[in-house]
Amino acid sequence: MNSRQTFIFKHFTSLFDTYNGTVPFHYFFKKHCKQNPSLGSKDRRLLREICYRIFRTGTIWKGKPLNEIFLWPTSVSKQDDLLKDFYEGIVSDEISFDFDYPFKDLLLNELREPEYYESLIRQPLVWVRVNQINKDKFKSKYKDQVISEFEINSMYVAFGLSNSTAMEPDPLLFEIQDLASQQVSAEIQLNNNQKLKVWDCCSGAGGKSLFMAEEHKRIELYASDIRPAILDILKTRFKQKRLTIPKLATIDLNKKPEKVNFNGQILGRDYFDVIVADVPCSGSGTWAREPEYFTYFDARKMDEIVSRQFEISKSSLRFLRTGGKFYYITCSVFEIENQGVVQRISKECAVKLVKMENMFRFKDQADNLFIAEFDKS
Repeated sequence: MNSRQTFIFKHFTSLFDTYNGTVPFHYFFKKHCKQNPSLGSKDRRLLREICYRIFRTGTIWKGKPLNEIFLWPTSVSKQDDLLKDFYEGIVSDEISFDFDYPFKDLLLNELREPEYYESLIRQPLVWVRVNQINKDKFKSKYKDQVISEFEINSMYVAFGLSNSTAMEPDPLLFEIQDLASQQVSAEIQLNNNQKLKVWDCCSGAGGKSLFMAEEHKRIELYASDIRPAILDILKTRFKQKRLTIPKLATIDLNKKPEKVNFNGQILGRDYFDVIVADVPCSGSGTWAREPEYFTYFDARKMDEIVSRQFEISKSSLRFLRTGGKFYYITCSVFEIENQGVVQRISKECAVKLVKMENMFRFKDQADNLFIAEFDKS
């Protein structure tokens, strides 16, 4: 190997010797780069791409020598120019990847097909949500990077862009949100003629809350999560959008609270008109985008995950008024997390299933989500 290849290989081995899958790889990678300022922007992009190419092979790289798997991208088809230039001059044996999805028993039957498996080794597009009034302005600015376009509803359009797109942050022009997430958000029915009390009870960084708040100006929005740091991100995003920040609460719904404190407002049972529960899950529907989880996922934890999903749903439902709507959402393609939990909610909670839908968009180079709608009658 030449000096640059040796330099990149040194950082590659450092990353793979220390990363264990407990945090998203992009966070871990960012920290590594901060500690190693000698890595230039082109080096970072190259190193990140090599790592993700390895993760996309699933679990077959584990246990193999790092100097061997470092060369695997030389045999991957459709290399970009960056990889071709970097590996030039390195001679390696042709590698045949015998890809075998390791969690077939959990996977929905309809996805047990080559087309789905192949989608896992292809990086999804960068998806953004754009208000219809800004549609032409956005297309004009990013016309060379737009690959796909979907109309979400009368207010929003989704654009899928090349992963190499250099985007200037502009919250007033667009919001980064995956296509499937946008389509799931559009399924949440909110009547603009009513001032509904809406609770996003596992809000995360607030993608769906932003969608609802921007489209429905009259709703009284509440958001909560178990992680206070991620609620700070939500607040920042709302400020950037110049939207009213929801009333917030840091809460663990697994502990079955009788009341919730939203910025000093104490709320109890039967208060909300709509509750959205995008519950913690395996994340299996987003593994094409975050392939490190595909590599490190422990299927032995599924019972614990499913139990938590049901308990969060059951706990939050106590705060839903009679006649209200409950939305159960995951970013999973595992039947036990989707139809399995829905069946249990229908059986053990005082709600009626209205409909459910697999929002699988892997054919469009996007994520895969699931949504179920319930009525509390």
